[in-house]
Amino acid sequence: MKSLLWLIFLMAPIMVLGQKKDLQNMAVLASQYYQNKEYGKAAELYEQLYSDTKSEGYFTIYLDCLMGIPDYEKAEKEIRKGLRGNSSDTYWYVQWGFLKKAQGQDAECRKMYEKAIGSISDNPAEYQNLANQFINRREFEYAEKVYLKGRSVQNPAIYNYELARIYNYMRNYDLMMKEYLEWVNQKESNLDIVKSNLQSVLSVDNDQEISNQLKKYILKRIQDEPGQILYNRLLIWLFIQDKNFVAAIRQSISLDKRIGTEDANIFGLAGVAASNKSYDEAIKAYDYLILKGKKAEYFNLASQQLMQMYYDRFVDEDILDVLHANDVKDKFAKTFEVLGKTPETSILLTEYAHLLAFYLNQPKEAIQVLTDGLAMAGINMVQMAGMKAELADLYVFSGDLWEAVISYSQVIESSKSSLLGDDVKIKRAKLGYYMGNFSWAKAQLDVLRASTSKLIANDAMDLSLFISENLESDSLAAPLKIFAHADLNIFRNNFPEAMSALDSVQNLYPGNSLIDDVDFRKAAIFQKQGKFAEAAVLLESIVKDHSWELLADDALFQLATISQNKLNKKQEAMQLYKKMLTDYPGSVYVVDSRTEYRKLQDAENKTSLPANPEEKTKGLKP
Repeated sequence: MKSLLWLIFLMAPIMVLGQKKDLQNMAVLASQYYQNKEYGKAAELYEQLYSDTKSEGYFTIYLDCLMGIPDYEKAEKEIRKGLRGNSSDTYWYVQWGFLKKAQGQDAECRKMYEKAIGSISDNPAEYQNLANQFINRREFEYAEKVYLKGRSVQNPAIYNYELARIYNYMRNYDLMMKEYLEWVNQKESNLDIVKSNLQSVLSVDNDQEISNQLKKYILKRIQDEPGQILYNRLLIWLFIQDKNFVAAIRQSISLDKRIGTEDANIFGLAGVAASNKSYDEAIKAYDYLILKGKKAEYFNLASQQLMQMYYDRFVDEDILDVLHANDVKDKFAKTFEVLGKTPETSILLTEYAHLLAFYLNQPKEAIQVLTDGLAMAGINMVQMAGMKAELADLYVFSGDLWEAVISYSQVIESSKSSLLGDDVKIKRAKLGYYMGNFSWAKAQLDVLRASTSKLIANDAMDLSLFISENLESDSLAAPLKIFAHADLNIFRNNFPEAMSALDSVQNLYPGNSLIDDVDFRKAAIFQKQGKFAEAAVLLESIVKDHSWELLADDALFQLATISQNKLNKKQEAMQLYKKMLTDYPGSVYVVDSRTEYRKLQDAENKTSLPANPEEKTKGLKP
């Protein structure tokens, strides 16, 4: 007997684990039947699962299966049995009410739901549980009643967050905001959670109806409670979500003039505006901080970022414009007068040198700027590496290619396992390509295809494939060497020399595999010269005559953006974006093309509607 008891003791855990595994397997099979709408088979398994576990979750699905068959008589019988078990009257009344609703017995449904609410005990946890039962059955109005009852018997200042979620489900955005704001008033740190939840709401707000309603409600609360600045912060956040940086920055500056503590938020907002290419608004924000004077906390940072933004805007335009370049040069000079040439401004010095060489053809002056910068006291290794990398680019620009190789190698050695190191590695590989060392360049590029930077990895892969494709078609690589020389001159912004080399590829080697690449490079040069119509002609020829080539989707996307943004041919741009979606579904440009297509389509739909000022106030009711 002792041995038998001992054996049972040892086997008990194994038996429990075996039973648990059987239940898991049964649950998986039941779920499969349920998903396939085989309700009869699923009901049998869920009945067994509920019988073994007494889990309300299993019974809920079991009831759904009985209603799906349908077998209302058995469903009601099972609910009555559950009520006799008295595990939770509220749960069973909700299920009974839901069953009555499915049978079209609305009065009986309401009766059962009211019974559920009336049977809540004094335990606060029951309010949450019952509300969740109603939410699971999408009976949001009754979930609201549960929480409102909880307020009346417990505390009028509870359940704000829970009610806000329910009002969101009910599309009652005014009441949702009322509850969220009351919740934020209780604890300021709740604001971040509210923003996160509102972001989910706004993600489906395609026509900005919800956003407008939320802003309208918050503005009213600001008028009613002008001393509560959290409302202002939330309004500014909503403007940022809409990318309405004009309103966001105006509100931020207005708030700062009232309370004088918004410098950090204004500085951050200026950066967001600049990154979204809302440059004029970013300038207003930076200027506001700078006008506070040199002793202000953000004076130096705002001055640096303002100059950075001027430079980024100039480079982003991607047009070789000497007058504009000189204007940016003057802004650099004024910035250095204020901030000085120090390690803290080393990035600006690097970009200033790049502007001098590549846009104003002053390589000697640029090299001197960096040479002086590298000799500054207090410069650290990271700052030094960035300046040396640019110095190597200047050597390439000046034609001192071997000096560039040495400088690139020094930066790589000092910046191992960093993105700067990989960036310089690809520059050195490109230099090998420019110099005609194709096999060596390809070997370096193939290693860089594993870079942690997706941009570097993609660039490396593209150039590696380009070299492979064109070396195979010509063992002497004569056209490729001329083409690489053209690329070197494009890098130097020496467009006449680049055009001459590209013409040579076409004239000396007609019919070679680089013809579409030649047109693509010429189109890039035309764009840098602001000759967008000429660029469009070449890109269109690639799309039409070389639709199977690797560059076809690149050319198509560039043609679409030029048509949209430079030639004001919105209809043509729409058709080109649509062509990308249909003809090149695997292209990396599909997502952007879909976004731009919808943007143009929305704009077209809006312009086709009659102007009616009253429309602005319509649709704002929950």
